[in-house]
Amino acid sequence: VYSRYLDWGYFDHPPMIAVLVKMGYAIFPNELGVRLFPLLLNVFSLVIIEKLMDKKNPLLFYAIALSMAVIQVTGFVAVPDIPLIFFTALFFLCYQNFSRHYSLLNTLFLGLSVALLFYSKYHAVLIVLFVVLSDIKLLTKYQVWLAGIIALVLFAPHLWWQYQHDWVSIRYHLFESNVNAYKPAFTFDYIIGQLLLPGPIAGFILLPAAFLYRPNRQSDKYPVEKALKFTMIGIYCFFLLSSFRGKVEANWTSPVIVSLMVLSHQFLNEKLRWQKIL
Repeated sequence: VYSRYLDWGYFDHPPMIAVLVKMGYAIFPNELGVRLFPLLLNVFSLVIIEKLMDKKNPLLFYAIALSMAVIQVTGFVAVPDIPLIFFTALFFLCYQNFSRHYSLLNTLFLGLSVALLFYSKYHAVLIVLFVVLSDIKLLTKYQVWLAGIIALVLFAPHLWWQYQHDWVSIRYHLFESNVNAYKPAFTFDYIIGQLLLPGPIAGFILLPAAFLYRPNRQSDKYPVEKALKFTMIGIYCFFLLSSFRGKVEANWTSPVIVSLMVLSHQFLNEKLRWQKIL
C-alpha cells in the first residue's frame, strides 16, 4: 500500500521500503517484484559485513550467516528492517573509510549513508548516536559536522513532511505507541527474544562471543570495531529500558545483527573449540 501512494513519509515509517517495493514492482509486477530489492539488499548486506572484518575466515563467516535464521527467513520479506540492516552495514563501511582518511569524498559518502539510514527506519538515530559516543572526539572534526549537514539536507523533505503532518510519527513513537502498564513479561520476553533472534540456537554462542571480543587497538579497524561494540551494547540497553515502558518487538534490535556478525567472527576466529560448537 505504501508503494502505491508514494510520499516522503508515513504514519509509522519513513518511505524507504515503499520506494524499494515500487522499484521492484516496476520490473516484475508480481510478488517477485515486491520482494526483489529486499532480497538483493539482504545479499549485499552480507558482502558489506564481510568487508568490515579484520581477519577473513570465509568458512566461519558463512557458518555464522547460515546459523542466523533471521537472515534466511526475513531475507525476502519486504519490511523496513531489511534496508535498515543494509544501510547500517553501509554506514559502518563508510565510517571505516572516513576514520582512515577524512577526505571530502568520504565525508560525502558518510552523510549520504546517514540519510539513507534515516529514510529506512527511525531506529537509525540510535546507531549514529552510539557511534559518536564511541569516539566523542569526532565532534571536534569539521568533516563530521559537514557530514551531518549533508545528511540533514538530504533528509529535509521527510522533516518537512513531518512538519506538514504535525510531527505525527514522532508523537506516535515517543508518546502514543506501546505505552502500557508494566508487566515483568515485557522484560522477560525481550531478553529471551534477543537470545533467540541471532540463532535461534547459535545465538547462545554468538552473543557471548560478540560481548567478549575486545577490539584490537593496533588494528586500523579499531575505530569501527569500537563503534560496532558501542552500538550493540547501546541498542540492547536502550530497548531493555524500553521494555519497562511497554512491549518491545524482538526485531527492533535488528541493526545489531551487523555488530553481532562482525564481533563474534573476530572472537571465534581465534577460538577453535567455540568454532566446533558453532
